[in-house]
This record gives sequence, C-alpha cells and structure tokens, in this order.
Amino acid sequence: MSSPGLRISGPKPDAYVLGEPLDVFDGDLHLGRLNSIQVGAGGGTLHLDDFRTTDLKRLQTWRTARLIVVEILSYLVDRHPSVSAFDISLSADVEALDGTEGGARRLAQARMQMLHSVGTTEIRMVPKPHPRHSAHFVVRGVWYYNADNAQALAHALNEERQGFAQRKIDAAQAEPVTAPPPSMIARLLAKERHKP
Repeated sequence: MSSPGLRISGPKPDAYVLGEPLDVFDGDLHLGRLNSIQVGAGGGTLHLDDFRTTDLKRLQTWRTARLIVVEILSYLVDRHPSVSAFDISLSADVEALDGTEGGARRLAQARMQMLHSVGTTEIRMVPKPHPRHSAHFVVRGVWYYNADNAQALAHALNEERQGFAQRKIDAAQAEPVTAPPPSMIARLLAKERHKP
C-alpha cells in the first residue's frame, strides 16, 4: 500500500518479518521509521511505538510525521488482516518544545486530532517518564479494524499523500536554480567563437 514514490521496508532486504522496525522512503530519501512493533498475546493486537522522522525542514517535518504514521498503519492493516487492533503511541519530549508558547499542548492536540481522523478511539495523553528528559508525554489510542475506520484511514492516507506531493513541489520551486558550471568543451567552444 505504498504510494507511487513512497516505499516501506524492514531493515533487511528479505521479506518483512512482523515485529521488525519499518522505514519509509521517498525514492532514496529516508523520511522516518517506526522502531517498535510488538505483537500482543494471541497475535490480534500490534503495539506501535517510537515513530521517528528524519529532520526534513523543507518538507515541513511535522506534516511528514503525520504521513509516516498513516502510511505505516495502512501498510500493516493491509498486510496483516489477522490483526484487529493497533495500539498506537506517539511520544514527545516536551523540553524540545521549550520557547514555543503552548507548544506541548498544541502538539498533543494535533496528534490527538490526527489519530481521531483515522478512526482511532480511546485516545488519551499520559505522562511518560524518560531517562534523558524530565518532561515527556505520550498520546495513545487504539485503532480497531472495521469498515468505518478503514474508510477513514484510506481518506487520511489520500490527503497526506496529496499534501506530501504538494510540499515536494513547493520545496523544489523554492530552491534557487543555479546553472551548472560550464563544461570544458563548452569553454573551449566559447573561446573558438571569440577568436578574430
């Protein structure tokens, strides 16, 4: 269920084994990774935790993070029909948001809205102690497989893919166009033309 330019794969070139991390690529550009996929007892639940994005400022990292969550969820739903529930945890270091007024609250709200938009229920924000950070929280929710949630997920996936494609176009147009340096042959031809 990868979009035309996006590719999702495990850490090995072989077939993906459930439980391994998943990486999302746009061509050769690494967009992000889901580090932790744990299979629940009985195999009917997957616990998804530790989503990471590559720092791509020009592609608006926060929107790329949404794309990664939705792409990976869609990928797993599509390839593992025996799984009926996906327990999703999106964590954040609040200290990294220092200096941004209401940054942690806005981030938590955006994550809660994103999870809600794909049909996730039981959404809540909880503190999560972290050894390296004094302030840390997690937005959690459970996505259950049913027709309504599958439709909401497909809609969100389509929106995120379209938004990502537009951000790539905007980023390409914003980059200054520089002419390549003239080749040796072009310089020689230019000299020949200017000879009296």
